[in-house]
Amino acid sequence: MTASELPARATPVSPVEVFLALRLQLAAQLGAPPPREAVAIMLGQMALETGRFRSVMNYNLGGIKCSKSWPGCWQHFATTERLPMRTAQKYLDEVPQDSTVELVERSGDLWTLRFKGKHPVNRFVAFESLDAAIEHHVAFLLGRYRSAVEVAVSTRDAEAYVTECHRLGYFTGDADTYRASVRSLAREYTRTMPADPAPVTPMPPTEPVVSVAASVPAPEPESPAMAPSAPRDEAPRPVGEAPPVATLPQIGIGLTKDEEPRPWWVRLLVWLVGAMTGKFGARR
Repeated sequence: MTASELPARATPVSPVEVFLALRLQLAAQLGAPPPREAVAIMLGQMALETGRFRSVMNYNLGGIKCSKSWPGCWQHFATTERLPMRTAQKYLDEVPQDSTVELVERSGDLWTLRFKGKHPVNRFVAFESLDAAIEHHVAFLLGRYRSAVEVAVSTRDAEAYVTECHRLGYFTGDADTYRASVRSLAREYTRTMPADPAPVTPMPPTEPVVSVAASVPAPEPESPAMAPSAPRDEAPRPVGEAPPVATLPQIGIGLTKDEEPRPWWVRLLVWLVGAMTGKFGARR
């Protein structure tokens, strides 16, 4: 897209998606994945600059300003700056057209000013996507503030990182307050951001499985001559006819004239033996 001024619009994002995108970009531009704690420190600073990512404007994730030589898109929105008295007085005396400068507070030699409109002080970079913003933000940090990133990666100390950022002129606010805020946010994000996946242990190679069944010849079909014959005391049944179903002798039924006068329990035992051997109703 051609560089142009974009209207200031809110583009809130979640800390999780910023954390993941930030870590991927840091790994790509550093050449190695940074520690989670170091990413959480930089995420904490971004959260401080954007009201926990609820006040993100056009994906400007670090309150990054730009001059008129900036080749990308830009935007204007109100901002508050804490400046030395002489610098603040100069801004109050020389207010460009289409902008306003207000004195908010005096604290010794430091004055707090509020810039509105299209003042050069409140001209910020703007992006159309989170990916483009993260890529620029990491390049921005690894440019002018590379030593601060190296401190975060090597020490994982939020206070040391903020001290180096302040020395390099990243922010104009009170260093102690800024340091405490980033430290608190970094601790929170270290605890709540997604953990690294557990390392995967490679499985040892397995021997190829050889089927035993493949080496055993299939049984040949039986010929009709080898089929088992019907029991000697049973008549052959037509093919497809179900075998006869034996019935349990009932107690109290009288015997026929061909039956011997045996007790009912003897007949029950004989029936059970016949059922187990397949010779239902056989008589001895």
